[in-house]
Amino acid sequence: MLPLRPVAASSRLGLLDALRGFALCGILFVNIIDMGGPIAMNRPLAAPSLANPDWQIWAFSHLILTGTMRGLFSILFGVGLLLFLHGGGEEDRLPAMLRRLSLLLLFGVVDATLLLWPGDILVTYALAGAIALCFRHMQPARLLGLAGVVMLLLSIWAALEAPGIRPADMVYSASMLAREESARLGSYGDSLAYMTLVSWIWLKSGFLYIWVGDALMFVLLGMALLKLDWFRGEGRALPLLRIVAICYGGGLALRVLQLLLIWPDGSAPTTLSAFVDQPARLLMTAGHMSLLQSIWRLGKLPGATKILERMGRMPLTLYLGQSLAGACIFAGFGFGYWNGLTWPELWMVAVAILIVEAMFAWFWFLAFTYGPLEWLWRWGTYGRRPALMR
Repeated sequence: MLPLRPVAASSRLGLLDALRGFALCGILFVNIIDMGGPIAMNRPLAAPSLANPDWQIWAFSHLILTGTMRGLFSILFGVGLLLFLHGGGEEDRLPAMLRRLSLLLLFGVVDATLLLWPGDILVTYALAGAIALCFRHMQPARLLGLAGVVMLLLSIWAALEAPGIRPADMVYSASMLAREESARLGSYGDSLAYMTLVSWIWLKSGFLYIWVGDALMFVLLGMALLKLDWFRGEGRALPLLRIVAICYGGGLALRVLQLLLIWPDGSAPTTLSAFVDQPARLLMTAGHMSLLQSIWRLGKLPGATKILERMGRMPLTLYLGQSLAGACIFAGFGFGYWNGLTWPELWMVAVAILIVEAMFAWFWFLAFTYGPLEWLWRWGTYGRRPALMR
């Protein structure tokens, strides 16, 4: 029997890496808002106004980005689960996958505590991945059906909760803002205690079930798409462009409807806006994925897709690197910019971080085979140290 080993760099699917790099970039534009401002308030402090640049960014993000980059990441995570298991005998690969998920859980705990990012998604992926393994032998149609059931349950849950959320619940009170300001602009110990508490409160609340179900829906979708040979097929550029138009058309229609429903109450959800959230997110995510696939198949923007591909080869390193950068830039023990920047300025910070990460990934892979944390992750997964140098 051949020993377990990581996939060779030459065997990687460049399209999947480019999609992963794209999601990695997009998710920072969402996360940077909570990194640089109140962690539990996903709207500007001021009253809603399209004349306010902060609300302009909020509206654009709601239409195009919110939830979609996480959705794309989750699809790719599901693809990765099956690719890993198909890399050899399942009797050997399954225990290795469980070790891999356990290590991912550990990385997530570090991110949510030591790196001061309660918005971490790695813990959720580790839990959702373990559940998804139970369905790894399902046929694509059943996986799609199961994903649809999960989406329906999440939509019903959100719709039932929405009437209990008041507009006032969407905004920090003066005391809440002062308490978080004291912690996040204090010492590292102050920030660590506060962010760890936030992570614990979210972890033991109903949010965890929602997040795991949210991720599981897209993980199952990714598994189904891989079994349908969605990512390996050639010559699909033109049909994909039609899919792009359909998904963006439907997704934007639902998101505009949401926007019209929640804008008057400062982003507080209504029953209808909450119910259509997951279908809108699914359509927009599919639109993003199909658009980048079309660009890839047509050979357009080769320089940009190559940069995304390299970033997508070290997603764990760069994702945790974003948390580290956020802590250093916004916390009191760093540069102390917490709650001191407008939303457009926060997006400029995100652009700067991504430029640095793109340069790091580009030069790193000139000499090395894996990203630094990816190398460590593989070492723990396979029980032997993989070669790092080219």
